[in-house]
Amino acid sequence: MTIFTSRDPAGRAGLELGLLTVGIVSSMAAAHAAGVQATEERKERRAAYRYACELAEARGRADDLGRVAIRAVRHVASLEAEVRRLRVALDQRQAHIDRMRGAV
Repeated sequence: MTIFTSRDPAGRAGLELGLLTVGIVSSMAAAHAAGVQATEERKERRAAYRYACELAEARGRADDLGRVAIRAVRHVASLEAEVRRLRVALDQRQAHIDRMRGAV
């Protein structure tokens, strides 16, 4: 039955307009929900990408810091060896001075 064959065309037109409005609103709500979901997924992808980039950068910095630490440890070891050599030389010098004083 249409508005043209109905005994109450205004009521029938209002009913059809209401159903049409409900259909349009439902479609718009579904489109809005899909848009919100797409936005959330994009945010999650961007956050995951940003995390991956920051993690790669941190790993690179950690590698650099590891190399710096290894160089520093080697340098400290060489300095400690030099200090030992200088102490030995100083002890020998002091022993020589003590012997020379005792001989006089």
